[in-house]
Amino acid sequence: MDASLAQTLVEKRKIRVRLSAGEIVKWIFAIAFLIMALFPLWWMFNICFSKPGIPIALNPRLYPSSIVDGIANIKAVLGESHVIDAYIHSLEYSFLTIAGSLLVTSLAAFEFALYEFPGKKILFGIVLLALMIPTAVTLVPTYLFVTKLGWLNTMQGLVVPGLASAFGLFMLTQFFESVPKEIMDAALIDGASHFGVYWYVVMPLSRNALVTLAILTFMSTWGNFIWPLVIAKNTDIITVSQMINWYNDPNSFMTVNLEMTAFLLAAVLPITVYIIFQRQIIQGISMSGIKG
Repeated sequence: MDASLAQTLVEKRKIRVRLSAGEIVKWIFAIAFLIMALFPLWWMFNICFSKPGIPIALNPRLYPSSIVDGIANIKAVLGESHVIDAYIHSLEYSFLTIAGSLLVTSLAAFEFALYEFPGKKILFGIVLLALMIPTAVTLVPTYLFVTKLGWLNTMQGLVVPGLASAFGLFMLTQFFESVPKEIMDAALIDGASHFGVYWYVVMPLSRNALVTLAILTFMSTWGNFIWPLVIAKNTDIITVSQMINWYNDPNSFMTVNLEMTAFLLAAVLPITVYIIFQRQIIQGISMSGIKG
């Protein structure tokens, strides 16, 4: 009896040791990934808040050394022409794309997820096929179409082509399919219209998915470089990504401190938005795959 009890305790101890070793390996990988993800941001911050004129080979800037010089660098970047305008245009571009994309994709996902109509599976298959097509393939046709509409160097030329998101439609469709149909039937019995069910029943229940799609759309539009570069050829609607490209230009004669300050300022807003809404993003992505 005592021997069997002792053997059981030994086996449990071995299992605990194995689990502890596995957890240690997981933590090692997690910490290594965290360092790789955060080190570029930390290095940008250190270069921004350091004294200029010292080569990086002599001082790799592993920690901030001058708050005063960092503030001076920020003022210098914000004082450059078109920098503030670039931030304003990027905010306008991002928020208009978010609002339009949420409206268009949620309306389409509402029909795909909750109703049957002829050709539904074929149309949804075409949407999934669009996810596999590289953006470079559709760049020229979209540019020619926008040019014929006379939207070159305009905000609608920037925004409208990005409203129909195949990924957003797929994501919201998966989420809307988990909405109980009994709730919609009850709303219809109470006299709600087809649009009323969408607006007053499905949309409030899908807040996490909508917030997730909004944040992901913001990240993609804020950092979008190719499409603004093609459409916005003058400085009237320059975006942050184009402004950053100017600092990267070898002919700009910008110091490393000012370059990294510009990069840091461009990254502050997306990082802040993600930190604030990270819980909603995780919940929205995880619940999009749950079938009700």
